[in-house]
This record gives sequence, C-alpha cells and structure tokens, in this order.
Amino acid sequence: MRTKGWLLVLLALVFAACAGEEPAEAEPAAEPAAAEPAAEPTADDQVAAMQADCEAAAEAIAARQAESSLYDRLGGRDAIEGVVTEVVRLHHENEAIAHLFAEADDATLIASVTDYLAEVAGGDVTYAGGGMVEVHTGMNITNELFLAAGGDVHAAMTAAGIGENEIEEVMCHFASKHGEVVGI
Repeated sequence: MRTKGWLLVLLALVFAACAGEEPAEAEPAAEPAAAEPAAEPTADDQVAAMQADCEAAAEAIAARQAESSLYDRLGGRDAIEGVVTEVVRLHHENEAIAHLFAEADDATLIASVTDYLAEVAGGDVTYAGGGMVEVHTGMNITNELFLAAGGDVHAAMTAAGIGENEIEEVMCHFASKHGEVVGI
C-alpha cells in the first residue's frame, strides 16, 4: 500500500514535468491505522462461549453416548481414577486454586470425585458424596477459578491420552454444573 502511494506521487511529478508545469506539492499516502489488538475475553465471556459450544455439541454428545458409554470410552474406573489423581495433583500446583485444596484429604477427594465421574459417565458405580451445591458452598468459586480448575481437568485428560470427544463430554458435563458451583 505504501509503495503504491509513492508510485502515484512519482507519476504525478513525471507528468507535471513533461507538461512543463511546476509539480504540485504531493502529500504522502497516509499510513493505515494500526488495528487495535483484540481484547482478551473475560472469564465471563469464556464461560459463556464454553456453554454455547456445549449446547451446540449436545446432539453429537448424545449420539456418541448412545453408541458407547463415556465410562467405557474413558477406560473404566481405574483409568478415571488415574485422571482424577492427576487433576488433584495439578490443582495443588495451580496457584489460582491451590488454596481451595490445602486442607483436603486427597485420598478421600480422589475416591469421591472418581465415583462421581464414573457414575455420571455411565458406569455401574454409585456416588455417595454430597451434591454440587453442598460440596462447593463457601468455596467462593468465581468464573476465573472455575476456568482454572477446568484447565487442570483438560490438561490431565490430554496427558492421559483421552480423546477429544471424551474430553469434550467431560468438560461439557462440568460446564453444565457451573450454576451449582460458581458464586455459591
């Protein structure tokens, strides 16, 4: 764009010189305005986008679950427990949320979350723990903390070699619990 502007100025000068006239003072081409960098999406924006993505994927998720349970596709209880163990480890290392787990009994937490995830994934497992509201009340979880925890879940599942579809299903399940966890 800059070269084209200078070329036009040069041509105007040549034509003016050939015509025997003094060339008019030409103004250089204006620099294009620098595009403002896109603002980083807020935590609220990210949660809303995640929920919209999950709504859009609901039909595909239901079709996959009709073919084979998420529990089976995750590899059963032992595989789920391995992922949950890694999630708890990551939570302890995650500066944003480590304080929420400082006093946790990790063995009990891992067993409880494993049973919860195994049950909701379609396994023949019974979760005997409290409801989402009950176990998260008083934790003062914000969207930022919710996303930080979700990032750990995603990282643990990816590291375990879990497929993208299964990761999506687990993440969408947790996204569906947002209102029972955040701001209570």
